[in-house]
Amino acid sequence: KKTSLEKGSTINVSGKEKGGRAIVWGDIALIDGNINAQGSGDIAKTGGFVETSGHYLSIDDNVIVKTKEWLLDPDFVEIKAPDPSRNNTDINDEFPTGTGKPNDPKKNSEGKTILTNKTISQLLKSAQTVNITARKTLTVNSSINIGNNSHLILHSDDQQNGGVKIDGDITSEGGNLTIYSGGWVDVYKNITLNTGHLNITTKKGDIAFEDKQGTSDLTITGQGTITAGNNKGFRFENVSLNGKGKGLLFNISRDSKIKYYQITNHFNGSLNVSGIVNISMILPKNESGYDKFKGRTYWNLTSLNVSEGGKFNLTIDSRGNSVATYLASNYKLNGISFTRDTIFNVGRGAKVDFDIKAAVGVIGSHTNLNYASFSGNVSVLGGGSVNFALDASSSTVQSPGVIIDSTYLNVSENSNLTFNTQGSTKVGFLIRKDLTLNATGGNISFKQLAGTDGLLEKSLVANKNITFEGGGNITLKADKKPIEIKGNITIKERTNVTLHGANYGGDKSALSIAGNVTNEGNLTVTGSVIDIAKNLTVEGSAKFLANPNFSFNVSGLFDNKGNSNISITRGGVHFKNINNSKDLSITTNSDSTYRTVIEGNITNEKGDLNITNNGNNTEIQIGGNISQKEGNLTISSDKINITKQITIKKGVNGENSDSSTKSQANLTIKTKELKLTQDLNISGFNKAKIVAKDSSNLTIGNSDDSGNTSAKTVTFNNVKDSKISADGHKVTLNSKVKTLSDNDNNTEGGSDNNTGLTITAKDVEVNNNITSHKTVNVSAANGRITTKTGTTINATAGNVEITAHTGSIQGGIESKPGSVTIVAGGDTLAVGNISGNAVTVTANSGALTTLAGSTIKGTESVTTSSQSGNIGGMISGGKVEVSATKDLITQSGSEIKATAGEVNVTSATGTIDGTISGNTVNVTANTGGLTVGDSASISAKSGAATLTATGNTLTTEAGSSITSTKGQVNLSAKDGSIGGNINAANVTLNTTGALTTVKGSSINANSGTLVINAKDAELNGEASGDRTVVNATNANGSGSVIAT
Repeated sequence: KKTSLEKGSTINVSGKEKGGRAIVWGDIALIDGNINAQGSGDIAKTGGFVETSGHYLSIDDNVIVKTKEWLLDPDFVEIKAPDPSRNNTDINDEFPTGTGKPNDPKKNSEGKTILTNKTISQLLKSAQTVNITARKTLTVNSSINIGNNSHLILHSDDQQNGGVKIDGDITSEGGNLTIYSGGWVDVYKNITLNTGHLNITTKKGDIAFEDKQGTSDLTITGQGTITAGNNKGFRFENVSLNGKGKGLLFNISRDSKIKYYQITNHFNGSLNVSGIVNISMILPKNESGYDKFKGRTYWNLTSLNVSEGGKFNLTIDSRGNSVATYLASNYKLNGISFTRDTIFNVGRGAKVDFDIKAAVGVIGSHTNLNYASFSGNVSVLGGGSVNFALDASSSTVQSPGVIIDSTYLNVSENSNLTFNTQGSTKVGFLIRKDLTLNATGGNISFKQLAGTDGLLEKSLVANKNITFEGGGNITLKADKKPIEIKGNITIKERTNVTLHGANYGGDKSALSIAGNVTNEGNLTVTGSVIDIAKNLTVEGSAKFLANPNFSFNVSGLFDNKGNSNISITRGGVHFKNINNSKDLSITTNSDSTYRTVIEGNITNEKGDLNITNNGNNTEIQIGGNISQKEGNLTISSDKINITKQITIKKGVNGENSDSSTKSQANLTIKTKELKLTQDLNISGFNKAKIVAKDSSNLTIGNSDDSGNTSAKTVTFNNVKDSKISADGHKVTLNSKVKTLSDNDNNTEGGSDNNTGLTITAKDVEVNNNITSHKTVNVSAANGRITTKTGTTINATAGNVEITAHTGSIQGGIESKPGSVTIVAGGDTLAVGNISGNAVTVTANSGALTTLAGSTIKGTESVTTSSQSGNIGGMISGGKVEVSATKDLITQSGSEIKATAGEVNVTSATGTIDGTISGNTVNVTANTGGLTVGDSASISAKSGAATLTATGNTLTTEAGSSITSTKGQVNLSAKDGSIGGNINAANVTLNTTGALTTVKGSSINANSGTLVINAKDAELNGEASGDRTVVNATNANGSGSVIAT
């Protein structure tokens, strides 16, 4: 019953090589002597084993134990400071019950066993290992110094109510502490081991590190593993954890037979971390019970402080065998709840990681379930990183996600706050309140990461408004599935925000914003599809970049006062109204699914506006008016479709165009096809041009508009410089084209609204009317110009100039007050109706053809010049010049007419079958013959009619007529054959060779002189004059020459 080792006594089990074993045991064990279990050398290697145990165990200060391992093993142990009451060793104190008689023996006290801390500390200097075991409860109430190399083991067996309580400091410079409890372990005072090892294990209970009053600076220092058994987990309250070396690992060990898999942890007050601290709660892989859905970790900290370079990790892995089940509404999911406002003070280079690997279950209709919830606000400072990750991976089960009820998340001092989710969540992040994200010189990001997520429904949903502020960097990103923001978004000054919609593996889920977006900082939206249901405002100092793959849509007003760039990789945009007062660039790559549509009006107050679609054979649809105050407006697409009757104009809000350089406004439309569902009015620009895109052909108007009088119209109104061009390619005009001016007194060069039109291309095809208030310049110098029958090119107050290599102008060309100039440098030029003040038609290297029934009319003059000519219609002008360097033919029914002057028709060889008339008429064949056909009529109204073929034969056929009403007819040739009629006051026929007048011909100088000069004259026709002179070497014939 009682064993005593008195003071001064010694038990010696030492050995020459290894120490032996000494066991001192009794119901009552009183130890005050010495025990030696020393070996031959280093006690850590050769020392023996000492056990002192009993229901009641007393260790006095005088004890000296030399051993490698010392085991103390009572029921209850309390380690406390020396107490005078400990000197009371009277037998009645040690055996307080019974009389000592046979029928009533003395019994030892069942009370606590008290050990003196000083004694234990002294023992640890000589004993390598001290093992203090209590079968029920072991309490440390006073400080213990383990020493430099010793090992203190505190052991409690009881799994019901027993445990180990540390209420006194335990210190060491490198020694080790092992605590094992069948029940719980509560640590209320410091454990400081420096680089020594701390290992704590419970079989069934929780492990707590608590300073409930927050006044004792509770600190745990060392390295090792702390393992909680089959109960809940850990409790931390106002504690500092200093993980030396490899750090402190807190984990769990759950007995697969008991199957208790709830994980419950409590973090209260504040937590300070230095070094490495890893809290890892991982369930066995074969776990499949419902308990894994029932625990919860409660983060009630007001602050987590992690020193520079420190690492804090909290991992909860409840996956078990990954077998899913239907969840109940009261399940806690072994998740984590952030219940209070928490400040994360994380030093530079330090890192805080929350890693939740979820026990996947079917969420069903229980939308309040979550694996993590944030009801408090979060602040991160110090320059380190805080990372939260949820993994709910599954291909077949849709599970809960993360719920955020915080009102603000703050980072500062170059700190980072990151939230990641992956897996098949119904909603990855659900933000239920107005949320402010403040990154003051730091970074915040929410990311849904691609993984095993076959039933992922939505990446992030924000039910209300989100405000981004602070000047740092903030990102909301989804790899897959939609992001929905149901309220407004506001980005404050200097804040950099990236909204990244889904685009992983071709996912085209939208990032949608139901409210207004106001950007005062720098906003980037990207991903696949971006939808803004209301207004987008970019303030003056802000920057905006939209570069999704497929589509960017703004259903309200896009008000750009800053610098904005919209670039769509493989799709288009859809805008309603756009206001721009700085620089705005829109670049798309539309396809049949994702088109580029501007439904409403565009108002460009200031700066350049560029709208470009690079999609192959796709279009920009424009259905609203565009107003440009100053700067350059460029619209570019393979096809541009004007879906409503619109105006693209210079000037906004009724302002007048300003001619100053600063307010210059220019328009460029680049396209392959400008489609007109309705009319297009281009108004007021300094320069406006429609040009072919990418060195291609340009078509304006729909193909069914060709020649259609009700075709749609492109109007350049009060535009100083209007151009249509396709350099090196073809321009086809199916629509009507007009230029207009409010000022009828504009001159060609000086007016700001000099509303002329220039068309430049290799080939030009005009299938509808062109009407210009001023000039029309058409250049197809290296190609062909064609105009369709029934069309008209009309310069109402200016000139028409057409230059081509070849041409077929079957429509009309008009310029009432100005001139018409047509120049063809190639083989052929065919013209129809042309009218102007002065008309010039030139085909110096080819043939000029005027179509039968056509009219070339010049009020002042008409000049045509060509290599050869075929005149089938009328040429009429005040004076007319028709020339051909080779042959010239005027067809029967044609007419060349000078209404107020002379007609000069000149060619190398001439065939006249039509009518030529004028005050004076000169018809010359410079080197070849000149033939006046049987249907020809040449008439000089008031002057001479002169026909010349000095180098060849001049022939007038029977039926032809040459007259000069009041003047002279002169015919000069090498040889002549007169078969028609010649009538004039005076007639002179000069040939250097032979002259023949054919029977039936008539030459009549009715009031003057008839002169015939020839070497040989055969006169078979009738010739008469008031006076007749025939000068011929040889003259004969059957006709008559009469002087009347």
